[in-house]
Amino acid sequence: MAEQFRMNGSAALSIYTQESAARPLERPRKLPDAPAQTQPKEKLRLVVSPFTIVGGVAAILMLLLVVFSFVRMFEEQGKVSALQDTRAALTQEQERLTATYEQSLDLKQIEQRARQLGMREVRPSQIREIEIAAGDTTRVFDAPEERNIFEQVFDAFQSLFRDMVEYFS
Repeated sequence: MAEQFRMNGSAALSIYTQESAARPLERPRKLPDAPAQTQPKEKLRLVVSPFTIVGGVAAILMLLLVVFSFVRMFEEQGKVSALQDTRAALTQEQERLTATYEQSLDLKQIEQRARQLGMREVRPSQIREIEIAAGDTTRVFDAPEERNIFEQVFDAFQSLFRDMVEYFS
């Protein structure tokens, strides 16, 4: 007779034998929970590298330089705008005064006043023409002295310090 098998989960058991090839799994007994151990709390120490501090200070200084440069730029833009307004007003006044001057010119009155002062008209024998070559005159300007990078950086920090004092005072 052929052996018959019965199923127990995924394991096949022989019905006719006492011992089967597969046995059902036993559930492990649950162990009691371990008591919680109290560990001493460690104080966290913050270790900061000196390079980090120097880099942070340098970054803050750069930020201050940028901020005060923008402040100075906006102040200068305000001054430029005021000067442009003044220039426009002066240009209008110049045009008005030129028009008034041109209207007030009367050649007959000028000739009459010149005769009263004893002036005479120019005769052709009094006119002398002189030609001067353009290469005879020159102007020489001294070039501004160049400064090295350390002087320029020192001046920038000095200017920053003055601006900070002026801003906060």
